[in-house]
Amino acid sequence: MQAKKNPKIAYIGKFSLLHDEEYIARSFEKLGCEVIRIPQSSQWFDIKNTLEVHRPDILIYGKWECPKDIFSTILRLKREGMKTVCWLFDLYFGYTREYQVRNKSFFRSDYVFTTDGGHGAQFSQYGIKHICVRQGIYDDECILLPLKPMKYDVVFVGSDNPIFPERKERLRHIASYCNFQWFGKKDTNEKRGMDLNELYAESKIVVGDSFYSPHYWSNRIVETLGRGGFLIHQEVEGLKNEYPDLVTYKRGDLQDLRKKIEYYLSHEVERQEIIKKNYNLVKSRYTMDKKCNDILQWLNQ
Repeated sequence: MQAKKNPKIAYIGKFSLLHDEEYIARSFEKLGCEVIRIPQSSQWFDIKNTLEVHRPDILIYGKWECPKDIFSTILRLKREGMKTVCWLFDLYFGYTREYQVRNKSFFRSDYVFTTDGGHGAQFSQYGIKHICVRQGIYDDECILLPLKPMKYDVVFVGSDNPIFPERKERLRHIASYCNFQWFGKKDTNEKRGMDLNELYAESKIVVGDSFYSPHYWSNRIVETLGRGGFLIHQEVEGLKNEYPDLVTYKRGDLQDLRKKIEYYLSHEVERQEIIKKNYNLVKSRYTMDKKCNDILQWLNQ
């Protein structure tokens, strides 16, 4: 059910590329909201003037530090009813950026929405009004393409993260026994948008991972399943509750991963059935317009 009110939203972010904040802004607009885009690179006086002219109901941003020059403007607009919303998609607790929870001003917003479902108590200890809202895929790109001739047995899409050496070890092991290709290792923009749909339509298996934290996972899951990829992901507490048909392997068990890969490489029909089930689930529950509506519902409570 869509929220009753279609508010005016000022959104501070990056909008030149669809996969930055632009797809989120468009998803709010699909719900009937007016969205005033404010480039994050704007000077403080431009942001101040935009806010004073438009007087939004909601101010949304991610990793944006409010300049002291406009702090009084923000406070005045909040007294008039504007709500400040920080919406983040990264993991903080248990990761190298955890210190930011104490130090960054965006955590002092009226609401902090993240995709971390495992650290509600820790957020509360800092007096943060935290709500977990899972990742969403842009609805216009949540498309299951027709089958294509297979180019790859197994692919991975993502960066070579030096803070996460287990990824390289895992992928090196996979490459030792099958036709494997790593996309985005040096440039994460290598495969974006509908290029990802095309890649997954010609790949038998996609290996997914993210830095381990209970009840947290990266957007790799929704972006893969919502574009028709067959994903195998390590076990994470809470993951199968939301994606019951997702194929998982025991955390840190490379032999279990190999068994799952070899099994599904040779079971085409079963693989395609799972692809369809996971795609239908994402299409019905995890598109970004639905996530934006979740945000509005929380703000309307």
